[in-house]
Amino acid sequence: MSTTLYLSCAETAKLVRAALKEAFPGVKFSVRSSTYSMGASIRVGWVDGPNTKQVDAVVGGFSGSYFDGSIDYKGSVYHMTTTPEGFQQVSMGADSVHTSREHSDEAVTRACEAVYRRYLGNFEADGVACPTVEQYRKGALWNVRLSGLHGWNHRNLQDEVNEALWKHSFVMRVQKSTTAARFFVTHDDGYSMSCGSGHSVAPSDD
Repeated sequence: MSTTLYLSCAETAKLVRAALKEAFPGVKFSVRSSTYSMGASIRVGWVDGPNTKQVDAVVGGFSGSYFDGSIDYKGSVYHMTTTPEGFQQVSMGADSVHTSREHSDEAVTRACEAVYRRYLGNFEADGVACPTVEQYRKGALWNVRLSGLHGWNHRNLQDEVNEALWKHSFVMRVQKSTTAARFFVTHDDGYSMSCGSGHSVAPSDD
């Protein structure tokens, strides 16, 4: 019977670094691991490059737990890895992997211009100029709402630029990570499904 492979938080962070390097060659990431009395976590940071959705797809599988806020519950996530002898159960050393993307002035300028082009008629109707990096950094765009676009949906120009930044990626094709492919989620403890919001990280056929 195969034994469980127990990884420390630092060892898990090493796998995260390897997976990111394989998936996004040339992109510089900051990967920091932290341990504390109630658990451990890994934080991944970078500037521009891939969008958050792309990075989460690569590193999300290294989280050893999930959280259901509706019942304030942290549940367990179970993993397997491939070995020359077959499969082995793995206990990840980090409860969660958090990702945080920052944006350069060039990226913010690109997003501002994209929003301006998309809603040019609304900007011109209200006599509003193309938003600037300085306005965005200061949070001044939270107070700018365009007629016919904002108000009914409680959005503003800061929301529009944030959305453009979040969606845009400087990486058109994510490379295959052999490290990430070696580790996969088999199931979670199922408590959220039976007693909480119905959250699950278990693989689905959908």
